[in-house]
Amino acid sequence: MYGLWCRLQDGAWWCRAPIKGVLLAATVFMVCFPYPHLFVRHIQHWRDPNALIEPDAPGLKPWLVELEPDLDGLEAGSEALKVVERFVYRKVPYAWDWDTWGVADYLPTVPETLQAGAEDCDGRAVISASLLRNLGYEADLVTDSVHVWVKTDHGETMSPGRLPKLIETRDGKAHVRWRSLLNLPKSAAYGIAVFPLLRELIVVAVFWLLALRKGMRSLDAAICLALLSGGLLLLRISGAEPWHPTNLHFAGQWTALATMLTGVVALQIAYRRARQRTRVTGNIS
Repeated sequence: MYGLWCRLQDGAWWCRAPIKGVLLAATVFMVCFPYPHLFVRHIQHWRDPNALIEPDAPGLKPWLVELEPDLDGLEAGSEALKVVERFVYRKVPYAWDWDTWGVADYLPTVPETLQAGAEDCDGRAVISASLLRNLGYEADLVTDSVHVWVKTDHGETMSPGRLPKLIETRDGKAHVRWRSLLNLPKSAAYGIAVFPLLRELIVVAVFWLLALRKGMRSLDAAICLALLSGGLLLLRISGAEPWHPTNLHFAGQWTALATMLTGVVALQIAYRRARQRTRVTGNIS
């Protein structure tokens, strides 16, 4: 294994760079989606998220019976929406997708959510929209790339997001607000902030190992690893609240990225120095 690593590091850049890129990309994918079939299903579900709403799902019938007394005497409106919201929160405890499904993100169906017994915002929203449609509401899913909630003809529920909407339904069709893609950096920072640290450190370690070279000084390699890891930790801290009204978190995210970029540049400098030392040693021998 070490011999293969040495051959890769000594290869021509036009051969070395693509191989390293593929190895790093594969690592990121497997860290985020160790179960690739769920990634395929996740993409399919997001092609039409409202198709997951099942007002007549058999598993929801007992829930509708249980919910009926709480709605007795309430007209369709904000109070009724709050009752349904509290009911779903109680019946579906919050859990991150990597705890429930083992992957970074997954948009589940109604049966999958009921079987799992716990879900994050998207699974809860699917259940809520299904219940509300059964109760006669016009309910659809909405997302801002950080949170998923429900939009109805009597208002929004399931803790509407605080960022501009990315995907919402109009005239029965899902529409993408492309300008909202500008918020993806915030969404990515939030995803990094809440994702399991160990999985992220695996990506950092693989990137670091791919960037090492024979002859690189241990101190240089350690400093580079510290910069990469430190930048990651700072990004987790600053990205935890993407909707924060101040610029403090935004500045922290840029500082984190600058720290990690410094680590990458330092790796390149150490790599070139190690390569020069290897050439000099080879010429002397």
